[in-house]
Amino acid sequence: MKKFLLLLAAAVLAAAAFFLYSLATVELPEMNAGSPASSYGDVAPIQSQPESVSSPGSEPEASAEPVSDLSFLSEEQRDVFAQAQDTVLYLSDPCNLMLREGNAAGDEVQLDGKSYLFITGQDENYEDFRARMLDIFTESCLTGMDFDLRFRSVEGKLAALVGGVGSAVSYAECPDTYRLESADDSTVTFTLIGHYIEQWPVETDTAFLTRRAGGAFDSTKEFTIRLVNTEAGWRVDEFHSPLYPGMF
Repeated sequence: MKKFLLLLAAAVLAAAAFFLYSLATVELPEMNAGSPASSYGDVAPIQSQPESVSSPGSEPEASAEPVSDLSFLSEEQRDVFAQAQDTVLYLSDPCNLMLREGNAAGDEVQLDGKSYLFITGQDENYEDFRARMLDIFTESCLTGMDFDLRFRSVEGKLAALVGGVGSAVSYAECPDTYRLESADDSTVTFTLIGHYIEQWPVETDTAFLTRRAGGAFDSTKEFTIRLVNTEAGWRVDEFHSPLYPGMF
């Protein structure tokens, strides 16, 4: 019995020795010269993936439906368009410039068979006034609005044309709406939609005025507005006013 146990123990020890020997003789894959220390055989090293970065400052997309505000414009673009709208009163009737704060009416003068009124005060210098307009509009836009016919220089003094364009009496008390057509770093084009209302043949004055005051309208007209990015900043390059559709 003891002999059997001794033989069994010897067999177990021999098997263990063989197992340890086999582990010691297993060949590991050779590393290629210049390969990363963590790369073995066909196992590729783990590579980190770069994080995706969204492109900043993407341009607003053209809108199919009109919107009630100009949020698709930048602050600078909204500001220059608002300044353009503020000029409508005296671009439509140049003599209204005398009503601007700091101005007054001067003498009347005849130029090329037309009557002009000298503007005194803040805007009496023609070149300064024209330069202020070029802070809002492009040269081509001023030309398209007959600026140099409506405002003349007489010995450096500003003279405003007497007589203007009447406003559209059918312009409704309904806020304008807007539709973005295209936008990039150099040009923004959008549509201004004006609303108009007419008194119906069978409608009383009271009923019409009530309907008008409530924001009702019967028709719309669309006007293209274009802003361009110049070396001096954004300027209005095409301008229209729904209040004066016959002029702008």
